[in-house]
Amino acid sequence: MTEASVIPLRPSAQRPLARQDILGVIDIGSTKMCCLIGRNRQGADVELLGASYQLAEGMRAGEIVDVEAVEASVLAVVHEAEQQAGETLREVVIGVTAGRPSSARTVVEQDIGGRAVTSNDVLKALSEAEDRLRSEGVECLHALPVEVTLDGGQPLKDPRGMMGRKLAVEVHVVQTGVVPLHNLVAAVERCHLEVHGVVANAYAAGLAALSEEEMALGALVLDLGGGITGAARFAAGKLQEVLSVPLGANHVTQDLAFGLSIGRDQAERLKTLYGSALEHAGDSHERIEVPGIGDPTAPPSQTVTRARLTEIIRPRVEEIFHVVRDRFGDRMPPLAGRRLVLTGGGSQLEGTIELAEEVFDMPTRLGRARPLAGSAAFDDLTAATTASGLLSWAGRDDGGLTYRTPRPTPAFTARLAKFGQWLKENF
Repeated sequence: MTEASVIPLRPSAQRPLARQDILGVIDIGSTKMCCLIGRNRQGADVELLGASYQLAEGMRAGEIVDVEAVEASVLAVVHEAEQQAGETLREVVIGVTAGRPSSARTVVEQDIGGRAVTSNDVLKALSEAEDRLRSEGVECLHALPVEVTLDGGQPLKDPRGMMGRKLAVEVHVVQTGVVPLHNLVAAVERCHLEVHGVVANAYAAGLAALSEEEMALGALVLDLGGGITGAARFAAGKLQEVLSVPLGANHVTQDLAFGLSIGRDQAERLKTLYGSALEHAGDSHERIEVPGIGDPTAPPSQTVTRARLTEIIRPRVEEIFHVVRDRFGDRMPPLAGRRLVLTGGGSQLEGTIELAEEVFDMPTRLGRARPLAGSAAFDDLTAATTASGLLSWAGRDDGGLTYRTPRPTPAFTARLAKFGQWLKENF
């Protein structure tokens, strides 16, 4: 994203983490967690110091179903990253799909009486937009300026210092469910961490995977997670829309387990090793031995062809793509810059890119995080695309307001822990 396409605001007012030397981020998904620790270097990219991965125990579709398990996962993934980095985290930015983030827009107008526009005027407009769109059960994650005009004139890249009578700011607000969000923030803060920012995962994935040209011309990012598929539309160098679909790679695994009458672990293994969204020549002749449910030492109980796996996998992946395409409708990127970028664990499935090109009718590629300074010392960060975007976000100012929350009261966290224990005992 070019600096010219973003309205710069005061980092001290919006981005406390940007003033810190050490940045910590946690991507909290349905199936895995990823923690990155970096150093914010003035005038340069963030330097990566530590990286770790952990299974996301206690999560389902991006939301908490077992508080204690989630806390254990957060502690484990943060501890490993801290050991690599040689640093101790106190403040983190988290990436979430909790509450199914979605977008809303509103235009805020202010009478400034002919004086010069200041940063506070834009901040006030963003805050008013948040208040206007916040409602019972809904929390605002981001408030981003999309278009700013003075006295009905042409859109301005940076209105500060320009004089006029009426300032109009079109604001893009990313909303999510308040209860799932607050539960997740409370669980993280119970791990002796202070949450200084919450970012929609699809937004972070776009920041990591898209080039400046793709953001400027227009692109879609599909973050194919385990339980949720997040989608983000970028254009004119800015985030234009976010939506969430309650379908993901876990549903493909469930379809295989049900269709073949096998255990979930075996279905996941089949999907990873032999699964594909497109049938190839010879798939009907390639046979795979499949163990049944029960004694893992027992011999395989059935033999299926690879084509049969594709018959089960393809409809679900195709359904996810069609739902996302229909949700965007006519708000797709312009033909001149139309491009689709896939991220997340579900994008690793063979044939996903080709099927996406068929459904969306646009060039498609696999999104990967751009290399970070210091990342040569770590393994491939392909699985950390969203976390890499969170680290990039934490080290700069995107010109908007971001969700902040007071620390939860002890009574609230105690009730949350009791609820998690109740879930464990009854489910």
